[in-house]
Amino acid sequence: MGRRRYRRLLVGADTYRWSVGHRHERDEQGLSGCREVVLLRKEGRPGGIHVVFRGGPGRIVLDGGPYTHTGSVWRAEDESALNLNRPRVVRALIDVMVLERGEDFGSRVEVDGWTVMDAVHARLRPAER
Repeated sequence: MGRRRYRRLLVGADTYRWSVGHRHERDEQGLSGCREVVLLRKEGRPGGIHVVFRGGPGRIVLDGGPYTHTGSVWRAEDESALNLNRPRVVRALIDVMVLERGEDFGSRVEVDGWTVMDAVHARLRPAER
C-alpha cells in the first residue's frame, strides 16, 4: 500500500490538505460495511478532521462498482448526494467545520458526515454537489 496522497486547497491565506478514501468496517465475520472518509488537515496545525460517511439504511456509500465511483454518498430519503472528490464540496466541508462548528485542527476529530450534509448542501449550487 502506498502513501496517502493529499490534495491542496487554498482558502484565503490558509492552506488545507485533503484526501478521500473508501474503507470497509471489519467484524468477527469479516467485512461488514462501507464508509467514505474525507481527511482534512490545515497546514501548521497538529490535528485533522475525519469526516466519515458510513453506509446504512437509507444512506448509500458507493463502492466503485459498475457505473459508480468511490467518493459518492447518497441519502435516499430526499435523494441528496455529494461527490466528495470535488474541491468545491471539500471547500464547503471546511467552511462548515471551521465557520459553523469552530474546529481549529488542534487535535484529531471524527465527524459523522451525515450530520453536516445539509449544511454542506446549503453552501453549494446543485451542479456543484
